[in-house]
Amino acid sequence: MKKSILILVLSLVLLLTFGISVQAQNKEVSEPITFAMYVTSKVLPLEEGTRYMSYEAIGLNVNDTSGGLFHNATVRALGGMKFEKGVFKDERGWAVWNLQNGDKVFVTYKFAGEVKPDGTGFGKGTGTITGGTGKAAGIQGSFEVTRTIVHSALEGVGQVYNKGKFKYTLP
Repeated sequence: MKKSILILVLSLVLLLTFGISVQAQNKEVSEPITFAMYVTSKVLPLEEGTRYMSYEAIGLNVNDTSGGLFHNATVRALGGMKFEKGVFKDERGWAVWNLQNGDKVFVTYKFAGEVKPDGTGFGKGTGTITGGTGKAAGIQGSFEVTRTIVHSALEGVGQVYNKGKFKYTLP
């Protein structure tokens, strides 16, 4: 009987010790995303066939699963890139995702791709989550996306959509 009680107590102690440790570990979340953006820009011609573009973009993020931290979040980005004969290799930018609960998630990103003479194009990019506010404070992670540049519905405005995946951990 004493042996059974001792084994039971020891089992409970071990369960609580390791159970709390497992629960306390941050779990990486992988969230599929699609975000569409409306882009206004300023273009500076440089030399023949080369130009620099700075831009501001606003958009909406939806998750392919209809749920998750970034579902129905809005996004605002500022960035720039140099085009050489339609190719860009050095796009850099900063963005803020405004989550449904009012919290914010901050990211930096980089892209490379091509814009065709008709205004359509594509790109691939990666980003790093640099922080957040509220329940997203302490968030860490990254994302990878593929961008599609489509014919705009309004002359002088760019329209793009991005599909990819956020991977992050919350404290």
